[in-house]
Amino acid sequence: MNLKTLLSLALVASACGRTELLEAPPVPDVVEATTNVNVAPDGCKVAATDAYRLEPFKRQPIDVLFVIDDSCSMENDQAALAANFEAFFGSFRANQVDFRIAAVTTDMDDETRTGRFVGPVITDKTPKVDEAFSKLVNVGSEGSAQERAFAAARAALTEPLLSTTNKGFLRDNADLALVFLGDEDDQSPFPLSDFEAFLRGVKTADQRLSVTSIVGLDGCLFPGLVRGWRMATLPTLFGQNGTLALCTTDYVNILRTTAGRLVNQRCIVGLKRPIDRTRRVRVTVNGAPSTFRATPPDSTYPQGSIELDVCPAGGGTVELGYDECWR
Repeated sequence: MNLKTLLSLALVASACGRTELLEAPPVPDVVEATTNVNVAPDGCKVAATDAYRLEPFKRQPIDVLFVIDDSCSMENDQAALAANFEAFFGSFRANQVDFRIAAVTTDMDDETRTGRFVGPVITDKTPKVDEAFSKLVNVGSEGSAQERAFAAARAALTEPLLSTTNKGFLRDNADLALVFLGDEDDQSPFPLSDFEAFLRGVKTADQRLSVTSIVGLDGCLFPGLVRGWRMATLPTLFGQNGTLALCTTDYVNILRTTAGRLVNQRCIVGLKRPIDRTRRVRVTVNGAPSTFRATPPDSTYPQGSIELDVCPAGGGTVELGYDECWR
């Protein structure tokens, strides 16, 4: 693409003051793959094997806090989040997770919001959970143009709200997941390092804290600009417990990956080398073949990752083999 074309696709201001970042880069597919025995019927053998260790774990309850930008540009993104409910809840339902889900907005000017939950907490016992989730995340688009996502999250998870408006959400025995959704950067009046330290203090070592940011939703002509945002930097500070979805509106893959990592974090394997997609790949868990989903490299797993469909609570060994034959 030449410079003239790039400039013509550059920043376009909407009526509400939003900056549109156009022409999103292509989103890598999440690849479905199945395993084979050590020697396939066509005589192809495994040429190389990488081994990984799974630690024993106990399935934890999960508390999920959505922090949603409610400024004037966000209606479509909220609707898309609600419409792809099943992509997020599929992993929760399949694994019979004990969950609680709440939402706040990025508006810290409206006294009725400022970290207060925008609706009732959703649990695994909530009837018609899809409808409840839709109502929860469609928070409107009349909020402050000064998006203070981190300040809202901190207010939601501290006193006095924890004992009043937001009572009954945060459990001592549950993992905590924060999911940020926005198309502008965080403008909270404190350093990113302060917020990171706050989050690390919310949970003990026995429970897991994870952070997901879905940012730059309309795509990016210059993704490096958005990658430098505080919203985009935050999940990278949490290693394998951070997930960054950058410059895409592919909610199906975003939400499926996010939920899968929340539920099966201990059964996601960061690879030692990228998968060669021209060759067949085979995975065993404790010696038994397992199906899996392969995800391309991202900020959390630079070499890519696989999410195992077989997740033994007792841990064990995962072996990933690459066939000597071409596909």
